[in-house]
Amino acid sequence: MKKTRFFYHYRKCDKKMSVHFKNQCFPVENIVCYAACESKWKNKQPFLVMQGFATQVEIVDNVAHIK
Repeated sequence: MKKTRFFYHYRKCDKKMSVHFKNQCFPVENIVCYAACESKWKNKQPFLVMQGFATQVEIVDNVAHIK
């Protein structure tokens, strides 16, 4: 399967995490990440995002499983 860029960050306004994968945004309560990821700092909000490459993102019971 082809790996695609993903990233996730905390959304203060929703008080939830936000996972971005294949041009979609998934607001979730928790994240379980099985893929390698790295931090990326920015000068504007969100200041810190975690990014990497994954083959799939599954949402189960409001928890994102990144593989």
